[in-house]
Amino acid sequence: MSDNEEKNEIFEEKVEAVVEAPPAAEAEAVAPVKKKKAKRVISEAQREKLKQNLAKGRATSLANRQKKAQLKKIKKEEASKADDEKIFQSLKKKLQPDVLKGENDTLKKELEILKNEMKIMREQSKATPAPKAKLIQVLETPQVIERPVKERKKKAKTAATEDSDEEIAPAPKKASPPPAKKKEMSKRDIMKMMRGL
Repeated sequence: MSDNEEKNEIFEEKVEAVVEAPPAAEAEAVAPVKKKKAKRVISEAQREKLKQNLAKGRATSLANRQKKAQLKKIKKEEASKADDEKIFQSLKKKLQPDVLKGENDTLKKELEILKNEMKIMREQSKATPAPKAKLIQVLETPQVIERPVKERKKKAKTAATEDSDEEIAPAPKKASPPPAKKKEMSKRDIMKMMRGL
């Protein structure tokens, strides 16, 4: 029996070994162990420097935000002014006929007053006829411009008369170029010229 006991013991050991193996394999597959990263150690001087940099960054970002807000506000005001100008111009166009009507009325009144004055003056001139004055047009006397005569021509004529009885025929005058035709002005040129008046 001692052999049987040995067999049983071996058998029991095998059973125990088989039973223990599956729980260990499941534990490894379910939750692998993660290693935590070691935390960086910062000294007090580094910590103070980081705080200063953070404060500086916050200050510059605040300044930038304020600057952008001001630019946005300026653009909004300019857009508002442009809109107001458009509204003003449209109202001005609508009210312009009323303004012109009032101006026309005042001009018509002034015209009537002037007409009445002219009538009164005509009636007075008819009542007392004044001698008609003759209008004499005075023309200015033209100025004579004397040019010095070239001595060469005089010398040529005197030499010809002294040497012979025949006179030298004067040299034919150079033909003057035909008068340049005036270019017809375009409407655009005429308008430019009229603006200058």
